[in-house]
Amino acid sequence: MNIATYLARVYPDPPCWALVADVYTAELGQRVDEYRTINNSTRAVARAFRFALHASQHGFAQIAEPQEWCVVLMGKSASLGLHHAGVFVEGKVLHALPEGNLHQDLASLQDGYPLMEFWAR
Repeated sequence: MNIATYLARVYPDPPCWALVADVYTAELGQRVDEYRTINNSTRAVARAFRFALHASQHGFAQIAEPQEWCVVLMGKSASLGLHHAGVFVEGKVLHALPEGNLHQDLASLQDGYPLMEFWAR
């Protein structure tokens, strides 16, 4: 996998789930783009992420520790819930923000997103 390829791409809003879907399709041949919401409110996005994983035909389940290719759901606070997503690859989380894409270590990522869940098949 060439991380730089994904770091250079521009994804539609919300970019984080678009990146997850892109990585899963290109690298693993799996579709996880069942994500749908009628608006981009934080709560609607969080519900849609969870639904996309729970309803996935690929059988995602929550895991305690990150493993290669798992989906990482993140949240800034309990009141906002889980509203950001990325993929754990090569020991870091690949994720997309409106201002650009990052391949970030868990420790620094948890400073901004103290809530995290890991999902794998």
